[in-house]
Amino acid sequence: MTAILFSKPQIQPWLLAFSFLNALTMALISLGISTDDYSVIEWGYRGLGLIIQFTLISFLLALSITLISLIFASLKKTLAIILFACAQLLIITNLQIYSLYHFHINGMVMNLVFSGALLENIAFSWQMWASILIIFLFSILIQFLFLYFIEKRGWLSSISGKRWISGFLVFEILFILLNGLADGFKWETVTSQNRYIPWLPPITMRSQLKKMGFDINTSKPVNLSVKSSGIRYPLEPLNCPKEKPLNIVFLVVDSLRFDMVTPDIMPFTATLKKQALNFDNHFSGGSSTRYGMFSLFYGLNGAYWHPMLTHERGSVLFDLTLEKQYQHFIYGSTKLTFPEFDRTIFSKLRTELNKGPHKTSAENDEEISNQLINKIDAADTTKPFFGFLFYDAPHAYSLPENYPKVFEPRLDNVNYLALDNNYDPLPFLNLYKSTAHYVDQQIQKVINHLQDRALMENTVIIITSDHGQEFNETGGNYWGHNSNFSIWQTKVPLLILWPGKVSQTYTHLSSHEDIVPSIMQELMACTNPIGSYSTGRSLFDQTGQDSQTRSLLMETWTERAIFYQNKIFFFDNLGKGKVYDENYRVLNNQTLPAAVIQDNLEKLSRFLKH
Repeated sequence: MTAILFSKPQIQPWLLAFSFLNALTMALISLGISTDDYSVIEWGYRGLGLIIQFTLISFLLALSITLISLIFASLKKTLAIILFACAQLLIITNLQIYSLYHFHINGMVMNLVFSGALLENIAFSWQMWASILIIFLFSILIQFLFLYFIEKRGWLSSISGKRWISGFLVFEILFILLNGLADGFKWETVTSQNRYIPWLPPITMRSQLKKMGFDINTSKPVNLSVKSSGIRYPLEPLNCPKEKPLNIVFLVVDSLRFDMVTPDIMPFTATLKKQALNFDNHFSGGSSTRYGMFSLFYGLNGAYWHPMLTHERGSVLFDLTLEKQYQHFIYGSTKLTFPEFDRTIFSKLRTELNKGPHKTSAENDEEISNQLINKIDAADTTKPFFGFLFYDAPHAYSLPENYPKVFEPRLDNVNYLALDNNYDPLPFLNLYKSTAHYVDQQIQKVINHLQDRALMENTVIIITSDHGQEFNETGGNYWGHNSNFSIWQTKVPLLILWPGKVSQTYTHLSSHEDIVPSIMQELMACTNPIGSYSTGRSLFDQTGQDSQTRSLLMETWTERAIFYQNKIFFFDNLGKGKVYDENYRVLNNQTLPAAVIQDNLEKLSRFLKH
């Protein structure tokens, strides 16, 4: 036994050939992750990358089999068949997960599996179990066929282990170098395909290339012009002559839905309606933070998230604030780097991003309020300022210790595994309402301070949210956000305190896409057509804004829908769709007019370079 344990492990040539055939199969399966219209070069790169990545994984699995067989030598082929069949099943599962959620199997998914939470939350029907069994048995059959093929084609097993490993290492090193160069020189044909290669780690050589004398910017964000490859944003240079614009403050509450600004839940914010511009039929650009914030600060629909992220192109709003020498005070209760706002919205303001230092969102919400107040007090009064607070308590269901039970019954904490259609939502909803009540106090603190400093007369204050939050109001076992397009997840409050504008309640359909154009036109005096930098409209232009004539494009991480005439036209990745009402009840015999489809198709591609 001792001799076996300390013997030098060698991977037999047949096992390496067997591993490579499995790697080719995994790569072929994974090519189905995305069937977008890419060039031959892009498809070729992705195919090569998949083969190299899965060859690495397969060779590591072969090494594991070899080590195990040092003790159980007679079981080597049996182990190879079973483990590689399991690996094929894993790759097929990953394909399905990516198709649904646009991410590969990761630590979160594995934690759900091994903790048992997956089976507690998802009912696996006997049909699903049968499908899994059939796929696994088919994978077993494939492994036997591979072994038979290797035995009949002796040349595969005659290739020595050193040649297999040497050949793989050559291609692996070349692939790493290609990725490093692509990252350094921004070869997007390469980098745009990496997201389709499972578990490929990020590879960068920027520092090394810079040391070698290449012109590589390792610290500043990429600043792309209108003619940059892939996007055309804005369509023309901005002309915004306003010399002394007002201060701007965004108070954004994560997950605050439209029906929370009431005298009992948010008493201070509710009183602001008497002096604010109230938009009572206002929608986010999606039901997730990524697309809600994106539409809020770009004035674009969420389809442009990935192009902007790829090019690290920030919002034109901040092109102007920088040009006009605004001071920027940007605070998130949590990190502003996931979603990647540091590479999108705030890509030119990365050094200005701050987060709360505490463990709980409630503590951080109070902290960032104080930090903004301190920054405003220390600001240069000869320059305007832009302030942004991103509160998180309602999203995290976080309250300070011993916070009064304003609404009862109230949960003290959330057991997500207990949520189902039979779960009583009231205690959970009351916890959420309590967090909104708490954030209301933070909003009051900031606005009172602006009043005390006599800054209300030259500061535009925008109070809104990134998306809503559902507590199974639709009856479909939907909890939270990013799972549907109902009003509970997409409709949000919007109050604006705008010096010089008389308090008014607007009931026309409005969107987060309309906020940046309104600031650009009204505050910055931009003369460009709104369509040259936004897919929205001015909040104050009610022509064609009626909910019976206007349509809104909305996004989740994996899905897209058009909101039209108070109906939700949902489209899956294959272009098939369903129609729902605002409460996500299926509607039959509904058709989206061709003109509406055409209008949204144009908006989806307006800022893409063809």
